[in-house]
Amino acid sequence: MTTLLKFDRVDAGYGAVKILKGLSFEVEEGTILGVIGPNGSGKTTMFNALIGLIVPTAGGITFGGKDITKVSPDKRARLGLGRTFQVPRPFENMSVFENVLVAAVHGAGHSEKDGARIAKGALELTGLLEKAETGAGTLTLLDRKRLEIARALGTEPKLILLDEVAAGLIDAEIKDIMKLVSDLKTEKGLTIIWIEHVIETMVHSTDVLMCMSDGHELLIGDPLSVMNSREVEEVYLGAEEEDEAQ
Repeated sequence: MTTLLKFDRVDAGYGAVKILKGLSFEVEEGTILGVIGPNGSGKTTMFNALIGLIVPTAGGITFGGKDITKVSPDKRARLGLGRTFQVPRPFENMSVFENVLVAAVHGAGHSEKDGARIAKGALELTGLLEKAETGAGTLTLLDRKRLEIARALGTEPKLILLDEVAAGLIDAEIKDIMKLVSDLKTEKGLTIIWIEHVIETMVHSTDVLMCMSDGHELLIGDPLSVMNSREVEEVYLGAEEEDEAQ
């Protein structure tokens, strides 16, 4: 397999507060990397560094063989980086189709004709084609999650970042999301990094699992082995005990 993404000893944070501390990992093309870790471990900061919202103070990020450490967010999007957000915030006064069209035209720089074709394909894959003309503000939480993924697909990414897309869903809906993520890999050939607290998704829907702790990678490997490891258990139990004490 070919390495699509590489974090090499990345330090990053916000002002004087350093969150990522020598974070290093690689993602192979066509694979799903799950990311777990207690709150404050640096998961969201890793996504922000990857899409260019913050610039590392040390180390480097390589994507598709290109050093993108200091590349702007808009250029990263056009290189093939797409992202969802934990709380979906669609343009509620626009239709489902228009939401994805905006991503394709203004996010990826496609013509309106090509954007419409891309948007239709994204809605078909995410199961929203029949709701294309529905107002985004009327969607259920599950469909808002689907739309969030469709909007990311509208930029035609090579790597898509999923930020807790199963959060807040009931068991049956989580199964739907797991099936959709599998389709992104098998039908679109996408590479995926998926942050999630729903353990079922991380064990059964990822190829590799990374546990983060205190801004760096604690353990990377087979999902079930990582989840059953003493190191990961101690990180989570320690976080739970700390929360209970507060």
